[in-house]
Amino acid sequence: MTKFTNSKIKFLLQELNDWVGSEITIEKEERNDLDKNTLSLENVEIVKQVENEDDYVDPYSIELQGKGTVIQDGRKSTKLPLDSYELPLHELHSVEASSELLTVKTDRATYKLKK
Repeated sequence: MTKFTNSKIKFLLQELNDWVGSEITIEKEERNDLDKNTLSLENVEIVKQVENEDDYVDPYSIELQGKGTVIQDGRKSTKLPLDSYELPLHELHSVEASSELLTVKTDRATYKLKK
């Protein structure tokens, strides 16, 4: 995927860029495991990942940049390890959007982003 012509990716980028400057919550559900993070969204960009033999790392992702936290056990929170959160682009199945909710489904997980 060298040219980002995929309409789902363009749509997702447009929606996320409209959210820059907002506090967002990101929920990732993967195999009955739910991760929850918050992020003060400062920038959005597509990044190419380092070449890796591990199939788990997608070659491209959308990087949500900003300071954030990981919410553990519904109450405790710790700082995100990096000032960013990555959404994989490989096998992007669907993107649904409303003014305050984005749902992104890939072959591995479902991401719900809320303003």
